[in-house]
Amino acid sequence: MNIRRLLIAIAAIALPCANAAAQDAPILLPDSIRLALVEGSAVPPDCMYPEAITDTAVFEIACVTMPRFGSTAIAAEYIGQLGEQGWYQGQYVTGGMTAERTDENNCLNVLNIFPGDYPPGEANSTDVVLWFARDRTPRCPS
Repeated sequence: MNIRRLLIAIAAIALPCANAAAQDAPILLPDSIRLALVEGSAVPPDCMYPEAITDTAVFEIACVTMPRFGSTAIAAEYIGQLGEQGWYQGQYVTGGMTAERTDENNCLNVLNIFPGDYPPGEANSTDVVLWFARDRTPRCPS
């Protein structure tokens, strides 16, 4: 058996296992986006959200922490999940960026993504955080 066939066979066996594991993983933003928790990150007991995004009537919020070393690769996996669901890079905003997606009604859905030190204000912390704040109200054309 050549190496290509071997890799295809392994992938055929592993894919259902990976999908089952992803379905059992905790989900961030379950009401809208459904981001699976990426290996190497965790949902802390206290997200320590910045005050500007604590209003849950305005935002659907979630956060994950991860080790500072390796955080770029982990964050990229979250961005990849967003891309798979039709989200694209929006604008840079103070302290972060947005991801955006236009829905079937031509309304713009906005997800704010803010990276930071964890705990906040501890510049040499061993962990970092990604705060997610999805605007609950889409921005529709007049």
